Amino acid sequence: MKLRKFTALLAAFAVAIGMSACANDHYTPEGGEITTSEINSAETITETAEVSDSLSADSSTNTIEDREGNMVEIPSSINTIVSAAPSITEILSGLGLANKVIAADVYSADVEGIDPAICTLDFYNLNIEELAALEPDLVIINGISMTGADDPYASLKDAGVNVIYIPTSSSIEAVKMDIEFLSKYTGTASEGAKLIADIDTAVNDVSAKAAEISDKRSVYFEIGAAPYLYTCGSGTFIDEILNLIGAENIYGSEEGWISNSEESVIAADPDVILTNVAYDGYDFNEIKTRAGWESISAVKNGRVYYVDSNATARASQNIVKGIYEVARAVYPEVFE
Repeated sequence: MKLRKFTALLAAFAVAIGMSACANDHYTPEGGEITTSEINSAETITETAEVSDSLSADSSTNTIEDREGNMVEIPSSINTIVSAAPSITEILSGLGLANKVIAADVYSADVEGIDPAICTLDFYNLNIEELAALEPDLVIINGISMTGADDPYASLKDAGVNVIYIPTSSSIEAVKMDIEFLSKYTGTASEGAKLIADIDTAVNDVSAKAAEISDKRSVYFEIGAAPYLYTCGSGTFIDEILNLIGAENIYGSEEGWISNSEESVIAADPDVILTNVAYDGYDFNEIKTRAGWESISAVKNGRVYYVDSNATARASQNIVKGIYEVARAVYPEVFE
């Protein structure tokens, strides 16, 4: 039963990472109020403009450059949307488009504003005929786009359905670019600018406070519970968040999503242990009772915490909540 639940959890993370066969073999699962000062507002307006420059739109031909550098045509109207990943669904909701999402993947059921009843699609075994029958104006796929015989959505496109790809995003900057592109493509640029400004505000706020930290704390971030441990190294936005708040990822010298061992965690002796593992019946406090882990500083000092799974696993504007939760867990005396 536990293996089945963990497999389902990793599947949920794989949706957020992308569906391409070309993707990495390792996959990952997928606050508080923000106060914005006048100074931060001015900074975020400038930074948002810089992000806007990275994606060009041609109003004369009604086309826009997508995240992979291809020029794609913007539809005259978009009233019905199908989303293939919870991160995409969250961005759409943030842009005020939740009411236009008529179908989504099963992991989008908890996204604010989305009817859970429409979140039934399995994009690993997609029924093209069923999807085409919905006659959506837009289908958004998360992953690497493919062409020709390698394109699993070729028949969907042939049926006249507009399909666009959002590449796997593993950095805060990439998340901002996703929001920028989707907001321009869907005619919600002003809403997108606000979401990007919120991210910039959080980054500026946390960076300023992290600059005061002289004694960095080491952190083990667990995204897959025992006995099938999973964590993350460099090249992931979780590692980026840890660096942003002034912490040190014990697996920062490795890259991507990692299947790690208990022995390596014990040897690293992290100051803080964070986990975003969340499934029915799981209690993160079991980390404190693992054999041999009682010698780890984080366990001895009571610094084992759960942080919101969605906010630290999905590449959307909700990473703002993740940034603050991680910051407050690692350095409560700095970020309270």
